[in-house]
Amino acid sequence: MAFENLLRSVEESAQERERELREKAHVTTESIRSEAKSRAKEIEQTYISDAERSSEIERNKELFLARAEIRALQTRDRQQVFQAAFTEARRQLGGIRQDPEYPSIFEHLAREAVRAIGAEKGMIRVHIDPQDGELCRKTAAALQLPCEIVPDLASMGGLVLCSADDEVIVSNTFESRLLRTGEHRQLELYAILKGD
Repeated sequence: MAFENLLRSVEESAQERERELREKAHVTTESIRSEAKSRAKEIEQTYISDAERSSEIERNKELFLARAEIRALQTRDRQQVFQAAFTEARRQLGGIRQDPEYPSIFEHLAREAVRAIGAEKGMIRVHIDPQDGELCRKTAAALQLPCEIVPDLASMGGLVLCSADDEVIVSNTFESRLLRTGEHRQLELYAILKGD
């Protein structure tokens, strides 16, 4: 009987040890599983965050490129409208000499140029298109302007005044006025077209 008790005691002790080892293995396994789940969540969240960041960067890049393309198209369209407006102005000015108001317009342009060049400059040269020769002589006489008339321009209308020493030159042709207007009004026109 003592041997049986000893065997039972060893068997019970082995079963107890097996139960403890199983519990310890179970606890360790659960701890590993829990840590693995936690680490998997962290890795998953990292991948999700990286994917979101990458997606946001790509989205911003696409938006930037789309906006740049839109601005380029708008600029091109505005430039076309601007050029069309000035082309139409040139077309209309091409026949200005037939307008009954042209003599008064020419006189107005001459008065502006004389004021700009200064009356104290003495004798001046007036460069004109040959078509405006007679009109220029009448205008110079009406303004009592001592001048030399030089019909050497190819112009839609208007005149260029030069001081005798060529130090001061005032261009008051339709072309020069369109050019100055274009330079000064282009930004203003763009703002209007843009809706600002």
